[in-house]
Amino acid sequence: MGRYQAQVVSASAVGSGVNFISLQSSANQGAKLRRVTLGTIAGATTPTSQQLQVGIFRVTTAFTGTAYTPTLLDPNTAAAQCTVVIGTLATGVVASTASYIITFNTQSSVDLPWELLEEWVITKGTANGLALQNMTNAAPTGHSIVASIEWEE
Repeated sequence: MGRYQAQVVSASAVGSGVNFISLQSSANQGAKLRRVTLGTIAGATTPTSQQLQVGIFRVTTAFTGTAYTPTLLDPNTAAAQCTVVIGTLATGVVASTASYIITFNTQSSVDLPWELLEEWVITKGTANGLALQNMTNAAPTGHSIVASIEWEE
């Protein structure tokens, strides 16, 4: 089983309800999300203290947008079959409620591993996936959310 990683920096001041990264399965390959790390950057200034909530949503119609080439964490494995789409994602469809909500402060970070029994399974099929969405407050002006995801195929 190969393990892969992707990192994205959201648009500055990403708004509430904006999906900014999606991990989508292929027709022949599903995945298991294993880790999500979130933080913020504010350019050359100290981040403004603000609470943010990022939701993990099931994708029911795939996003289109800027494709991201994942990094192989084990160079002995084949290239990832799942697709990572980044940017301000508006073309796909997510479930009406988040499957999981991550709350953190813009002056800190959060690192959540799902390595054992707690599994995030993405069923194979091009319409299936997971998306990260800024759920509550818009990030402060000049601030971007940094997300790193790891998964296995």
